[in-house]
Amino acid sequence: MKKFLIVLLTACLVATGFAGCGGSDDKGGDASGEKTLKVALIGNQKFGDKGPMDDMAAGGERAAKDFGVEFKKMESEPANFEEDIRTMVQEGYDLIITTFPYMSEATKNIAKEAPDTKFAAIFQSINTETETVPNLWDAKFVGQTTLYVDGYMAGMATKTNKVGLIIGGEEPSPNSEGNGFMRGVHDANPDASVEFAYASYEDTAKVKEIALAMIEKGVDFIQGDCGSADSGIVEAINETKKDVMMFSVICDFTDSCDNFAGSIGMSYGGAVYDAVKYLAEGNFPGGTQGIRDIMNDGYFLDWPTYEAFAGRSETYGADFAKAIEEGKAIEAKIKAGELEIPFNPEVPNWKKISSL
Repeated sequence: MKKFLIVLLTACLVATGFAGCGGSDDKGGDASGEKTLKVALIGNQKFGDKGPMDDMAAGGERAAKDFGVEFKKMESEPANFEEDIRTMVQEGYDLIITTFPYMSEATKNIAKEAPDTKFAAIFQSINTETETVPNLWDAKFVGQTTLYVDGYMAGMATKTNKVGLIIGGEEPSPNSEGNGFMRGVHDANPDASVEFAYASYEDTAKVKEIALAMIEKGVDFIQGDCGSADSGIVEAINETKKDVMMFSVICDFTDSCDNFAGSIGMSYGGAVYDAVKYLAEGNFPGGTQGIRDIMNDGYFLDWPTYEAFAGRSETYGADFAKAIEEGKAIEAKIKAGELEIPFNPEVPNWKKISSL
């Protein structure tokens, strides 16, 4: 009988993971017995881009430290979106965060399959007036306001009256940014025109090829909106050695291009951080959409990068300094609600913009 009791006691200790010795519980809890929340960030682009993907990862890591959650990041490809998201559900992650509109359909489908799991869709628009997903929060980025300011400054400073715009892919938010930029150029300079093309968010060579073609047509300002692939514009400018200026969204190329005229910053990481915060504090806003824009630093004009260009450019410096003054005044009007730049997700069309 004594031998039987010893064996039974040993089996119980093994089965409970020696919980009575003060260790974690079988649900991944801490010493207090509380369950550790698990968050997974699944990206459709590569980390290490020194751009949006790294910013999102940093936001998640910062939130993990602040709120004591377990954080994991991973990359996925279109053929595996649903499988990878579903795997994170099966592994017990409490919050699954996905990136960009290419992942929207897969995110929505698995969120409906797994109503007990929370989902955050960054730079996406899933919850609408006609459909909502109760366990999903999406962060819609609205940046046409800041791109309008860039366009206005380019329209003021251009000497050839030819401006270029390169967007990484056809998506609602980037389209709206492109329309905002075109409207800014036109409002500042009705005599100017905008060359437009879609490129890639990862194919630097393709962006460079398009930039070279635009330079050949005589543009002297190019707005890049291709993430880290905007480096292709830098390569084109440095290779041709022409007086062509460039703006970029989220990337700062001041150190690699003398003609880099300014950067629009974006807080992707802030959206990831907020999603984790909502989860940790127990007030996750499922079924709603959070707008990230110029009012909450979802987008912001990094004015020191513009001012640095005005200070070093002999050809464009004086004119661009005046453009910066006007740009700051426009930014103030937008923030005060005195100037509205509408969200327009249609494909940017210069003929339509210039005819308004």
